[in-house]
Amino acid sequence: MTTPVAGAFLLVDAVTTGVNGLAYAVAGGWLAEWFGAPEALVRSVGGFLLLVAAGVAVLATRRPVPRRGVAALAALNVVWVVASLGYAALGGLTTLGVVWTVLQAVVVGAFAAGQLWLARKG
Repeated sequence: MTTPVAGAFLLVDAVTTGVNGLAYAVAGGWLAEWFGAPEALVRSVGGFLLLVAAGVAVLATRRPVPRRGVAALAALNVVWVVASLGYAALGGLTTLGVVWTVLQAVVVGAFAAGQLWLARKG
């Protein structure tokens, strides 16, 4: 991919995802209480996000950035948004949990939109 901003955009995604994942993994018990979610779920999501962040960082540093990799990441992020909104609606979360889950879904949706644009632009 020859778009000059692709690597930087993906690195911002990797850092954002990594910080979120680290918070979930380290403070899972506390966040689970605040969000009204099972601690095991919060910690598992944290571990998953750390893995995704590492993958996105690797993708961001490839030259050229692989278009298929960006498209796959966008698809994963769209699935994340749909799952997050479903869980916010049906997961029995606290009000803070619902607000946080919807907010992070909006952020991930913005990353997905940017990634789709990058994948199409090449």
